[in-house]
Amino acid sequence: MRRAGVASGLLAAAIQGARDAGCAVLRLESRAGNLSAHRLFARHGFVHTGCKNAYYEDGEQALCFQKDLFDGALAQAAASYQVRHYAQTLDFTCGPCALLMAMSAMDPAMPVNQAAEIRLWREATTVFMAAGHGGCGPFGLAHAALAHGFEVSVYAAAGASLFMDSVRDPRKKDVIQLVENDFRAALEARQVPIHARPVSPDSVIEQLRAGRLPIVLISLWRLHRQKTPHWVVITGFDGAVFRLLDPMARSGDPDGGVSISWSEFKKVARYGRRGRTAAVILSGKK
Repeated sequence: MRRAGVASGLLAAAIQGARDAGCAVLRLESRAGNLSAHRLFARHGFVHTGCKNAYYEDGEQALCFQKDLFDGALAQAAASYQVRHYAQTLDFTCGPCALLMAMSAMDPAMPVNQAAEIRLWREATTVFMAAGHGGCGPFGLAHAALAHGFEVSVYAAAGASLFMDSVRDPRKKDVIQLVENDFRAALEARQVPIHARPVSPDSVIEQLRAGRLPIVLISLWRLHRQKTPHWVVITGFDGAVFRLLDPMARSGDPDGGVSISWSEFKKVARYGRRGRTAAVILSGKK
């Protein structure tokens, strides 16, 4: 049945079935010598991502392929934005890098470099984390964006800082809360909308369709198996799959993008034992 289009039809059906089932990414292995299969996979959008030595019983190597199920054509009709990826250069600057990516998408003249990354961190940091350098909460990031002339809004529950559970020293807790309160007061003085409700897939889609870019707090556990908070930019939704830019991305997809399903988004976009959520919504410049 070769050259009758059967394999291509089966693969296309498998891809569509995976999307319908709520999947965001497909991966496969193929014998290194199976060149006709490799060409088939390439025609359907699979990209080579690596190798596995002695994968098969006879010792032959396997080539690894991956297909992202985010559909850019569908997203253009729903909600999608071109955002240039910028990888964080320091362990503690995911928030500033996510903000920098979003700001540069809204204002192409915005410089995107390490100096800008560190400047935003200095403007948005909450001073302390569990150890080492300080992290950035939603109020600090929103305050930094506001200082650079962008319109912003915030999704954050009222009360203690998002990162308070990771700090044991009472003095540090007091300082974190003081800084957060100060950031929040500054935002309220400028009448920045602060929504004391959870971040949901529907709320993110609503913001994308309104021409805004959501910067969302996630748990790194499901992406990188690290129990730390992390900021990402949500750049699109195609009706089934979200596309996000991860400041930690170094290789793989050239744009630093990651695709996650609707159901996975609900699991990823929360942090800590209490499952707290937060987002900074960036609009254009005033």
